Amino acid sequence: MRKALIFALGALACRVPAARALDFFELEVYRASTEGKGLHEIENQTTFVANGRPGARAEENEVPRHRLLRTTFEYNYGLTDKIDVAAYTLLQKPDGGDFEYAGSRFRIRGALWEQGRFPLDLGWYVEAELPHNTETDLELEFRSIVSRDFGRVSVDVNPIFELPAVSEERRTLEFNYAARVYYRLSRSLQPGVEFFGDIGQIRDVDRSREQQHYIVPVLYGRLLKRFRFAVGPGFGLTRASDPVLVKLALEYEFTLPTGGGPGRGAAPY
Repeated sequence: MRKALIFALGALACRVPAARALDFFELEVYRASTEGKGLHEIENQTTFVANGRPGARAEENEVPRHRLLRTTFEYNYGLTDKIDVAAYTLLQKPDGGDFEYAGSRFRIRGALWEQGRFPLDLGWYVEAELPHNTETDLELEFRSIVSRDFGRVSVDVNPIFELPAVSEERRTLEFNYAARVYYRLSRSLQPGVEFFGDIGQIRDVDRSREQQHYIVPVLYGRLLKRFRFAVGPGFGLTRASDPVLVKLALEYEFTLPTGGGPGRGAAPY
């Protein structure tokens, strides 16, 4: 009996902790429609952990989260009216530290049909991430995108599946989610609420207190004709979540003289 107990404790001690998969570099909910053929977008998304989780201790190779700033620079291009591609550069700045390179990403996103053709608008999203200085060298992300309008109210839901393709960690398919509800008050001002979270690996779901879930009241807006923004505080809902973070996104869209017309997407941001 004693030997069995020692063996069980040793197995637990050697277990590799599950990595947190929630993507703070891109707290974004996608709409099923794309922006349109020939449209160029330059975007910056930043999150700042204003109040880190009390007593949080970073795992090996993980940057401490308290007062951690993460920022992403993205270039997006509309290949067709239903498909766009993008490339990202990720940077992070720990509390009291310097900016450092955190990785790169490449993704393709598409709509299955014209917006409003059916009761639900459906889209898809595939991303390859190359993290820097982590145990994972290549991670794939797959999203299904569901959108629905109810008058001036719109709902977008993004179930997210992540798979470490080249990794030293013992990780399998993980499930995250991103969703939002927003109200089209006017063309230049749209309040909403976003939801983000992760449950861990599908075959070994984290305990509820180890999962991360956030609610983000957000304000979407448009400045002049081509600038858009999104800003709001995020509040952690579980013990493993950071109590307070801040999200800010800025976007500039344009077309070249030989490009297509303006974007047709209905998303606020």
